Amino acid sequence: MTGLFAQIAFSSPAYLYAIPVCCIVLAAVLWRWPGSLSTPSAGLQRLTQRAYCHPEYAQLRALQHAAQTHNATRRWLARFFAYAVFLSLILTALSQPYRIGKRLPVPEHHRDIVFIVDTSLNMILRDYVVAGQRIERLRMLKDVLQQFINALHGNRIGLVVFSEQPYYYVPLTSDYALLQYQLQRLEAAVLTGRTSDISRALLYSLQQVAPPTADDTGPRPVLVLITDANRTARHIDPRAAAAYIAQRHMHLHTIAIGAGSYAAEDKDHVSLIYHPASFYLLEQIAKAGQGKFFWARDEASLQQALRVINQSEERDVKAAPQFVRHPLYFWPLGLALLWLTLWQVFTLARGRR
Repeated sequence: MTGLFAQIAFSSPAYLYAIPVCCIVLAAVLWRWPGSLSTPSAGLQRLTQRAYCHPEYAQLRALQHAAQTHNATRRWLARFFAYAVFLSLILTALSQPYRIGKRLPVPEHHRDIVFIVDTSLNMILRDYVVAGQRIERLRMLKDVLQQFINALHGNRIGLVVFSEQPYYYVPLTSDYALLQYQLQRLEAAVLTGRTSDISRALLYSLQQVAPPTADDTGPRPVLVLITDANRTARHIDPRAAAAYIAQRHMHLHTIAIGAGSYAAEDKDHVSLIYHPASFYLLEQIAKAGQGKFFWARDEASLQQALRVINQSEERDVKAAPQFVRHPLYFWPLGLALLWLTLWQVFTLARGRR
């Protein structure tokens, strides 16, 4: 029995503290106006009845009061007890008691990852070879990201695309079907322009996922910049933007997309001036953002880079233990209605004697 009561808690315990206060007020009312609460339905009866007084009503009431004086204390105690029990049961129901059940499962490891993807004109350069055929940088990136998203169930993923202007392409979500669909629609130099501005993209991403008014002590998203870092605007040094991200207690990882030398140029299909990825700048950005630098030299290395980022940023959810709640308010509420019914029946039966 002791163990059973130890499992009972209340959502609104303040109503329990109101029980003694209500009992004191009830005692004062019954003492000051003894006939005001003679029966549970006395107030309703007074509203629906008309009273006709005998000319000698005052004398008759005085005689009745004198005859009933020796039973007054007992009636007062009985009436006080009846109302106190009813009020206590009602207030107990309002306090919303519940029984603590089984403990809920502990949340799994989770993380929020925002990919900042370069979609400038450079992303159509074909310096990757898959199965003997050259493919564009963006196509290889989309294929790997789609596979990676399928392995991240339980986590939220966001996509920011940028070139001249950044856009929040897919806000943080666990709707993987939406992510896959939006990745398929992604094209280079269509939505955001032909050149790239890394600094603007980094600051924009920070503003979207962690505005200045947000609490810096809570869990922070992880930013992953995927670009070749070539022909980028330098209105703001991207290393300064990365350092500001680190000051906001976030990590910025960089992945170089594209070849590391001019030897990978597709000379048979020349449509743009070819430039390899700028490893040095991306290494400096990752260092300033307290992250890691990776080079996606092929599909396997890009998958490995994403797995390393995923594992290094894994963190436990620090949450208080949660338990199943079984509501119990209907028990005191039902007892209160039963008590009121028996009380009324007893009062009516006594009145017919």
